[in-house]
Amino acid sequence: ATGLCVGGDSHGDPHVQTHTMDKALLLFASVLVATTASSAVRATKQSHEGHTVKKPNFIFILQDDLGHYDVEFTSGNKDVANVTGNISALAKEGIILRHHYVHWHCSPTRRSLISGRLPLHHTELLSQDTSDDLDLRWTWISEKLSDAGYTSLWSGKGHTGYKSMNHLPVRRGFQSNTMFLGGAGDYYHLPRWQQEHPWCNDTEYSTDLFGRLALDFINKEDGPFFLYLPFQAVHAPYDPVPNWPASSPVYYGMLYEADLWIGRITAALKAKGIWDNTLIMYSADNGGIGDGINYPLRGEKHTNWEGGMRAAAFVSGGLVPSELRGTSNEVNCHIADWYPTMATLAGVSSADDPPVAPLEPDPSDPGKDLYGNQSYPPVDGVNLWPFLTNPEQYRSNSTAGGLRAAAHANLWLSEEVLISGQWKLVVAQPEITKMNANLVNNGWRQPNGTWVCRHGKPGKRGECPNDLAHYGCNAYTNRTHFRPCLFDLEADPTERLNKADANPDVLNKMWTLLNTTQLTAYKSRSPSQLVGPCNEACAVKKWLAYSSSKRSPPGPICDVPGCGAED
Repeated sequence: ATGLCVGGDSHGDPHVQTHTMDKALLLFASVLVATTASSAVRATKQSHEGHTVKKPNFIFILQDDLGHYDVEFTSGNKDVANVTGNISALAKEGIILRHHYVHWHCSPTRRSLISGRLPLHHTELLSQDTSDDLDLRWTWISEKLSDAGYTSLWSGKGHTGYKSMNHLPVRRGFQSNTMFLGGAGDYYHLPRWQQEHPWCNDTEYSTDLFGRLALDFINKEDGPFFLYLPFQAVHAPYDPVPNWPASSPVYYGMLYEADLWIGRITAALKAKGIWDNTLIMYSADNGGIGDGINYPLRGEKHTNWEGGMRAAAFVSGGLVPSELRGTSNEVNCHIADWYPTMATLAGVSSADDPPVAPLEPDPSDPGKDLYGNQSYPPVDGVNLWPFLTNPEQYRSNSTAGGLRAAAHANLWLSEEVLISGQWKLVVAQPEITKMNANLVNNGWRQPNGTWVCRHGKPGKRGECPNDLAHYGCNAYTNRTHFRPCLFDLEADPTERLNKADANPDVLNKMWTLLNTTQLTAYKSRSPSQLVGPCNEACAVKKWLAYSSSKRSPPGPICDVPGCGAED
């Protein structure tokens, strides 16, 4: 069976025939305005006001389940200085993003980066191996960049939903993908994919595999290129790290291994002379959990607190203006904003509009379908470059006013959270059916790992049950009555003082905005013509042929070569 494996040699460079999804098939159904097929021209330069300008290279590094306290550049934590030295050096040479927001758990963050849309418009649910979560009519950032002449690599975690072969990155503007499709698993033996097939390399420690392939890519490419490096680390399980002392915390070893590859990538960029034309973006996908600590922020992954949604993040590289290196930026922004930022810097439009505009939401008719079969939400993100280079210009850009500069006048973070300038509205904690968790920690985890609650002592697992009686916005199981909280993040970044009673006008305005915005929620409706024929039994059998075990690796079930529709 292993004879079918693609790239069985872990150091191989497989050349597998791949297919680009042809959206033009739907033109006659009025579903699309134009095809987004990848450009055949591999241009590396563009004309700009009579000068020849190189397109910048982009590297996006996504660190899984990273705690806000677990990197020195956000916390000053000297315990991790030797563990994250390369990461922190990059941050200190760039712009540290103090208010860079993501979703409170994994998949929605990843889908936002790829699509430029807030989780509101592709759900807050975790992607399954065969779910349709990114509407196939949408243009991925990799497709935008491909049209601009970029070569792109996806090396790392997937977890964005792969119902159809047309959901695979290699069909969406990435020239190559080496990845695992799900959310978590063994760092050595989790089934992996390369291009359009399962891959036999299931013994190499994932951080080393993904880092090595990323480094090989940079050494081979002259640009322009886009490297997407979503490490599996530091998500559980805490498997042994190669050559890491057994007496030292595995969590630190996981961070150290990722840091090593980031250092090697940085050195390669400089050695090739392409550092000055490269932009590196780094972020956690959500707050820390398990051994991850978010001190001094409140909460953790799976919560609507800052500890779950405010990511450790920075932007670095030679493309950062010299006068901004070594600075911090306080602008409220979202990971979805990198889509239009990269597109704009690459010289292509960031728009991805539907052929028919959505209907306007109607609060008197909350069940109204705004989209039908011919519309979908456009890109939500905004170009961050002006906000990074001239943040003072946008200090009053929020509906509720205040001191905080904002890329979005009102930033929807979840069904229960809206940020407007310095104000944060928290209606409740996430609905339990959306979480892969059994409790919500409402307290503050200290550097030593212990929890502090606002009222009483934490429970056996660190939870703060007594807090539920004091703040309605702590609740996550009772969805029948809501008592929102309002926090002034400028004066109270750790969310200790509920200002709702003292600011009823701000609270009511933001709650109304949140409810109205929520009416635009959307779930993927990929047309059947793009999904392709589905035959799960045939697909499972096909992917099993690539496995050395009796268990079929996960994989798409639609548009699988050799598998027609089920009877």
